[in-house]
Amino acid sequence: MRAVLADTVAGLALAVVLLTAFIIVVRGRAVGRRRQEAGRRPPAERLLAEFLVGSPRVPPVTGPDERAALLHAALEALADLRGSERTRLVELLDQLGYARQAISELADRRPAVRRRAAETLAAMASPAAVPALTAGLADRDLLVRATCARVLADIGGEESVPLVAAAAGRDVLVAPGAAAAVVLALGQRRPAALAPLLDPGAPPELRAIAITIVGGLRLVQHAPALQEALGDSDTIAASAARGLGMIGESQATRALARLALDEQRSPSARADAVTALGSIGDRAEIHVLERLIAGADWPVQAAAARALARLGPPGLAALHRAARSSQPQVRELAEAAAQS
Repeated sequence: MRAVLADTVAGLALAVVLLTAFIIVVRGRAVGRRRQEAGRRPPAERLLAEFLVGSPRVPPVTGPDERAALLHAALEALADLRGSERTRLVELLDQLGYARQAISELADRRPAVRRRAAETLAAMASPAAVPALTAGLADRDLLVRATCARVLADIGGEESVPLVAAAAGRDVLVAPGAAAAVVLALGQRRPAALAPLLDPGAPPELRAIAITIVGGLRLVQHAPALQEALGDSDTIAASAARGLGMIGESQATRALARLALDEQRSPSARADAVTALGSIGDRAEIHVLERLIAGADWPVQAAAARALARLGPPGLAALHRAARSSQPQVRELAEAAAQS
């Protein structure tokens, strides 16, 4: 038994030694690669700088390592460049075959290669890549198809819009952040394309994202859809109320007041409606806010106090009246808001 135990211990010790040696070798190689990459980086950056300041000569790039270094430097530069300099750098990358290479790699069997190719095409934003990006919407890898959808939302034609929206809907449950990036790109480039996503029949999660983005971008043309959404679930209604407040939609004040006064709705949704009323600044709703500050739900009361403070002298007069309330909580809220 002791001999077996000794053999086991010896075997484990040998395994530890071998594993340690393997880790040292792997780390050494990684350090070596990083040093080589760092050494190739300055020449690549220098070539790009010379080209961008007016050199007509296309930088000579031969080996795969030099090409990789130049591409990495160029992609970082593209993130900061605008206007003619950016256009010129994209044209250079196209001349050097990087766009063709990325389009080809977008069909590679390795996900990491396809991801890198999609990010390269995203940075270049070349219309020539639209067919490949469209095919990429069906990629098995979520990151690849999300990147393709985001780029197509920016550079694709009208025919790409339903495909991009469908891609966002496909992944909204597993990757809401990626879906939101796609919808944001659509809203920035083609605001009208958000209309189907705001429809009550759209997937609720995608509709909630679209409503949030409409408010954030202040897309006034979609205000009627947000007003309609006030009658939906509390979560959707709260997002719609916030959006209407950011847009400053004066036509929605009565609908917002109804939501704020509806005690069957959640306090958070009602508070968002109250906040929107304060943002819009319609003094005709002061009587509603004055009623709500004396209500029973603290979030709604606090929102009403803040909203009244934004409505100028009439709102301050209402706060002074509330400060004489027999309810200590109402007095404290009104006094604090009036002094803010």
